[in-house]
Amino acid sequence: MGHALLPPSGPVAPPLKTPTSVGLVRSAAALSGRVLTEAGAPLPGVIIVVQGSPSVSSTNSDGRFLVPLAVADPVLVFSCAGYRAQTVVPPAEGPLSVTMYATTGSGSDAATATAGSAVSAGGRARAAALPFAQVMPAFTGGEEAYKTYLRENAHYPADAQAQSLRGEVYVGFVVDEQGRICDAEVVKGCGHGFDEEALRLIRLMPWWQPGLDEGKPVRVARTLRIIFRVQKP
Repeated sequence: MGHALLPPSGPVAPPLKTPTSVGLVRSAAALSGRVLTEAGAPLPGVIIVVQGSPSVSSTNSDGRFLVPLAVADPVLVFSCAGYRAQTVVPPAEGPLSVTMYATTGSGSDAATATAGSAVSAGGRARAAALPFAQVMPAFTGGEEAYKTYLRENAHYPADAQAQSLRGEVYVGFVVDEQGRICDAEVVKGCGHGFDEEALRLIRLMPWWQPGLDEGKPVRVARTLRIIFRVQKP
């Protein structure tokens, strides 16, 4: 029995926190929802980015938004002045509710969500990084070099392989101005040793090509989806 580790369908996104509740509804071509403060009031002016795509939206005066979908398995980044950034991975179906906290608030750093959702508060470096840049960071050498890196460095968890288990892990991190990987963290894991292996792979990566804004290197937060799949001969 062999094993394979597949690259992500496309890099995904960074973090954001607001005293907020976010309700998401998935449609065929867009994600819609609403952002509320912790007190239940609508929160206008929240920027929503789909990481790995040019899709950007913002909430209206009623806290509602509509984000066009341009990638599979989207990850949303919510940001607003006075609030900590947070990455939200929408569930395959059903609503997602998230409570977020202001940077000066007394709430816990840990975001809370309904069952089945996946949310990460993220580290300080990711919170301070841009969720999107004019030129996004990229693995040096492109997609083929990325696939080669995974093939040569992935260690399939022994227990998971013995049970023919597969896994899917989202890892968030920052690509700094030099292209270094910083502040890597599992955003959404699945256990069975997959989380630790995905995090190891990200931390061992060679330097990336940094993101650019107006031609200048910038710090950009990214999230990769790494799929582990056992393959029978």
